[in-house]
Amino acid sequence: MKSSGLTDFHAEKISFTLVQAFRAIFNSLPKQRKMQFLALLFFMLFSAVIETVALGSIAFFASAVSDPDAMLKSIYITTAGEFLHVEFLSHKKGLIVTLSVLVMGLVVLKNVVLANITYWSIRFGAVVDAFFGSKMLSGFMRLPYEWHLYRNSADLVIAVNWRGYLGTYYINTILQLLCCCFVVLFLFITLLCVEPVISLLCIVFLGGTGVFVYKIIRKRLDHAAEIRNEYEEVTNREVTRAIHGVKDIKVFGREGFFIRDYVKHVYDLARHLSLLQFFQGAPAWILETIGFFMIMASVSLMFFMDLTEARITGIIALLVVTAWRVLPATNRILASFTTLRNSLPYIQRLFQYLAEIETIADKSELAPSKPGKVPKINFIKELRAENISFAYNKSERKVLQDINFVIEKGQTVGIIGISGAGKSTLVDILIGLLEPTQGRVMIDGACLDSNSQNSWTRMIGYVSQTPYIFDGTLAENIAFGMDDGIINRDRVFDCCSMAAIDFLEEMSRGIDTHIGERGVRLSGGQRQRVAIARALYHRPQVMIFDEATSSLDTMNEKAIQKTIYTFKGKLTLIIIAHRLSTVEDCDLLIWIDKGRIRKIDTPDEILALYHGKNDMDSAV
Repeated sequence: MKSSGLTDFHAEKISFTLVQAFRAIFNSLPKQRKMQFLALLFFMLFSAVIETVALGSIAFFASAVSDPDAMLKSIYITTAGEFLHVEFLSHKKGLIVTLSVLVMGLVVLKNVVLANITYWSIRFGAVVDAFFGSKMLSGFMRLPYEWHLYRNSADLVIAVNWRGYLGTYYINTILQLLCCCFVVLFLFITLLCVEPVISLLCIVFLGGTGVFVYKIIRKRLDHAAEIRNEYEEVTNREVTRAIHGVKDIKVFGREGFFIRDYVKHVYDLARHLSLLQFFQGAPAWILETIGFFMIMASVSLMFFMDLTEARITGIIALLVVTAWRVLPATNRILASFTTLRNSLPYIQRLFQYLAEIETIADKSELAPSKPGKVPKINFIKELRAENISFAYNKSERKVLQDINFVIEKGQTVGIIGISGAGKSTLVDILIGLLEPTQGRVMIDGACLDSNSQNSWTRMIGYVSQTPYIFDGTLAENIAFGMDDGIINRDRVFDCCSMAAIDFLEEMSRGIDTHIGERGVRLSGGQRQRVAIARALYHRPQVMIFDEATSSLDTMNEKAIQKTIYTFKGKLTLIIIAHRLSTVEDCDLLIWIDKGRIRKIDTPDEILALYHGKNDMDSAV
């Protein structure tokens, strides 16, 4: 298993146009979601037709009310009466009542269809958000551990939260944009059929104004959106850093420093947000002014044309109802374009992450293995390190060089060395989190690689110096990654007993007591015992203690050390330490010195070398 240099890979900055961004999102969706999108487009087209007919019927109704005698002689009314064989269409009252019912029915139908389209569009956008959110998180989780060492966790969190820019803010906006375009298109076609000259004037002036306004603000929108993206990342990092480090901040009295940094950037962010809001609102104000100017000019023009009173009334009504729908729709179209351009920096960044995930996954063979093809590791005899060397990708210096040793099953092995000697790196390689630059890890003759790692890690229980404790119950923290309903509570109690957790009686609800984020309601020793119980829950064959007692006081260190050695002979134990007393009862000692190995058969030799000094750092 060789290191492939994956952490050096950074996807080239992706740049999208609006159409390219849509294609990238659409092509990433599963077939079912693509079909749903096309179905929504069809119903939007249907809705636009109904809305056009409904608004046309309103104009027709206005003409009938203003001059019912002329409308009774209309070819449309006479043809409808003959076709339907009804007498009431030949009378004023019957005509008005019939048209009233028809208009109300069409308006109700239009609103019912539009309400359903709005609901399903919003739901579709939320589904797209969920799809890309799960894709991003699963991608991050599949990437090698070494990749995460060079990333800011706050950036990854906010990247997953940006999923809304793909569905809610982009795809949903595209759907709204198309729906408005369909409505505007059909209404203008209707106007062209009724009154071509006036319609062409409206189309030229309104359309030209819209294009002109959009081109003016487009560059300003792009610039403001990019800066907003950068400031959001910065402020998110600062908030994360301040919240996670609140204890140290208070102890050292550095609240002012963190607050000043945040306030400076958040006010800059607010300034750019206000610019974005201004640019998004400007087209509406301009188009509203131009639109009403065109209506007034069109009405004035018609009185100089040779038109009947009923026709003038009908055209005016059609212009009014068209303006009533077209002006807001045109405003929404321009607002949609600004929203889309505002979303582009986020979409580009998200697809840059996705490209990085896919490229690294391909290089490191992280694609899910086919059923039945996953290699299985069996640990019956020994774990062997063969000529292992390792260097982090950001450094030319080798952390480990030519490491060779054998750990037999059931042994208790101590790995010692000064701070920075490479002990934890070696353990990460033994677990399979890091790939050696050279050499390999063998378990009973099988090579540990990315395909067999899952099989191997199921056999391992791991306790770190600073175990991750999340804001949940004690039981949820011990049965890590399991839903509360399927936790084996008897197993939790057994693990508590084996880990010598003696504080259950002090907890108000026993194992169902919430222990706070990062275990803030527990002492350091108690957190370590919870971590040991977690490591035991899945019945491991190998227990690894990575500096598990180094941050504890002497009393807690001895208590945890005593607990650790209760597993001697029952499990294979690997204990990493720089305190010699921690490993003095081990069967085998592996001394890491400047990245190289020195094997000591008994602890007596090394203790003699350092004249009884307990700490490797002080001894050296």
